[in-house]
Amino acid sequence: MKNDSPWLHQLLSTRPIDTLHGDLKTDVAIVGAGIAGVMTAYYVLKHTDKQVVLIEGYKVAHGSTGHNAGQIVSDFEREFFDIVQEFGLDKAADAERAIRSGWILLEEIFQEAKLTTPMSTFMGYNGYASITRVLEELKNNALRGEAGIPIEEIYIADDAEGLADIPTLYKNLYSVVPRVNVLSLLESSDTQYVAAMPERKGCVNSALLVEEVVGYLIATYKGRFLLAEHTPISRVVLERGYGVLHSTEYTVTAEKIILCTNGFEKFTIENNDDGEIDTEFHHNVQGAVGYMAAYLEPLNKAPTSLSYFDAELIKGGHAKDVYHEEPYIYLTRRPYEVEKNEKHNLICVGGPEVLLEDTTRYEPDSLSPEDAIRKIDKFLHQTYMNTPHKEGEYRFQWHGLLCYTPTGIRLIGKEPRNHVLLYNLGCNGVGILPSVYGGRRISQIIAGEQLPPSIFDPRIRREEK
Repeated sequence: MKNDSPWLHQLLSTRPIDTLHGDLKTDVAIVGAGIAGVMTAYYVLKHTDKQVVLIEGYKVAHGSTGHNAGQIVSDFEREFFDIVQEFGLDKAADAERAIRSGWILLEEIFQEAKLTTPMSTFMGYNGYASITRVLEELKNNALRGEAGIPIEEIYIADDAEGLADIPTLYKNLYSVVPRVNVLSLLESSDTQYVAAMPERKGCVNSALLVEEVVGYLIATYKGRFLLAEHTPISRVVLERGYGVLHSTEYTVTAEKIILCTNGFEKFTIENNDDGEIDTEFHHNVQGAVGYMAAYLEPLNKAPTSLSYFDAELIKGGHAKDVYHEEPYIYLTRRPYEVEKNEKHNLICVGGPEVLLEDTTRYEPDSLSPEDAIRKIDKFLHQTYMNTPHKEGEYRFQWHGLLCYTPTGIRLIGKEPRNHVLLYNLGCNGVGILPSVYGGRRISQIIAGEQLPPSIFDPRIRREEK
């Protein structure tokens, strides 16, 4: 099965495709029409009077946004205590609150634009196979509590090895329960799991969401908003006070250029004002391909999102660097409408990843490797409770590019060497809420608001060494 995404499968594709018909000038040019670019356009149009051109190399939402897991979480791909160690508690806590604010921002967008894309929110769970890993989460939550960030109690099995060694300073952060209760929360029959941590989560078809928001922007901001699809950018040329985007045939000149890409586009950045940007930008992201598969089952269970942290489960199959957590498998369940308007639950599973040394060689139409599918099969039959799924048989199999920044933290803000260029990029595995918050923060910068320093601010790499 080729790269067959369930999210693109649901797109109506009734909106006419438009592209550039000549050179143009604008106030703000946004490159990338996935969720980051569309949310950035939404907020810049809402909170400023600027003219906005949204430029997409292919079609809206057909990149990473249409090939993701569709889960909504407010996580970093890095431990909170590690972020605190680097930036201090105040800045780390501000960043966590910022990403969590994406929940409210997303709900406001649904209300204002009267969106009909189905979205579910609920309490999901993370499962852990060792007390060592649980101790890290307790350390995270202790710091969150110190900073005044709301936290959820962790449930630990009463027969877990190492339970008696948990420091007393964490005693108010967890409850001891029978192991069967832990497994019930995780919907698992795999007795290796010793703890479950509640976390607010959600599910949405982000491609369908983005497509609907684009329709709203076209209808609402006539004369101020232009969408140009099938317009790949090859060069970004920055001058003092403006920049020029070069496509195959035409150019777009703008006072501000915002990159909302996955970081792997085949463009170059030329800064004619102060110092090189191109090399540092393209070293600011590390590419990986994430593999996912899904099957249908009867619509008889509530939506959920579950993550299972177990290094042995998909050993050697999850892209990671110094900032990533241990390998994990994630599962989502949500209602899904297929042919003939028949609704089922769609069970989506992902986790296996492969690092890419050269992201330009990514083949979007390639088959998922058998090894990735075997790892998903292994998880379903070893861990997920009562799965009716037959090994290797899926309604959908798909993969997509992931963008990991070296720090594991999203880039949101001005390029230090030339403020004409801004970024809202770096999904780091969990991109929906950070994209929404990033779009709002970019709009504040474009509007001229003076914002306090943030861990999301782009920095010159040589100063970090």
